[in-house]
Amino acid sequence: MEILDYYKMTKEKHILLSFKGALSQEILVEMGNLIKSHLSLSKKIKKIFSVFVELSQNIMHYSSEKEIVNDKEVGVGIILFVDSADHFLILSGNLIEKNKVDSIKKRINHIKSLNPEELKEIYNEQIRNQRDPNSKGAGLGFIDICRKSNSNIDYEFYPIDSKNSFFSFIVKIAKED
Repeated sequence: MEILDYYKMTKEKHILLSFKGALSQEILVEMGNLIKSHLSLSKKIKKIFSVFVELSQNIMHYSSEKEIVNDKEVGVGIILFVDSADHFLILSGNLIEKNKVDSIKKRINHIKSLNPEELKEIYNEQIRNQRDPNSKGAGLGFIDICRKSNSNIDYEFYPIDSKNSFFSFIVKIAKED
């Protein structure tokens, strides 16, 4: 791809941020600052920023593709932030082990099926539960994303090889409710 073509595409699609690579905490902070400065006038800055951070952390912690950054192993993936006329889009993608695909699909589909009250209830239950010692988080990520986006999410898994699939996750947050 020619860089000019990429530039034109990002301008046409209103892509304000596009990052592909090893996602370290330092890079997340810098990208977060960029997004916060762009959204300074938006009433939804906290929701949008929270979703962006959650998707970035999913890449950092759960991508099956890893690199070492500052002596720490971090996940590799892609994240984009798009500002369109009536909504914001946050898109993420990373490799995931194929043996985890079915359980992730099941979890996301269940969470997407819940109404706002049920989402709040399951969120509070999850906070009260003990953390899984193998987990890098509290298990709130997809729940919190659904709550903040009114379940306006989409995802897909694309087979890559015998071991991995590419996990694409898209969150759409309306500028006005």
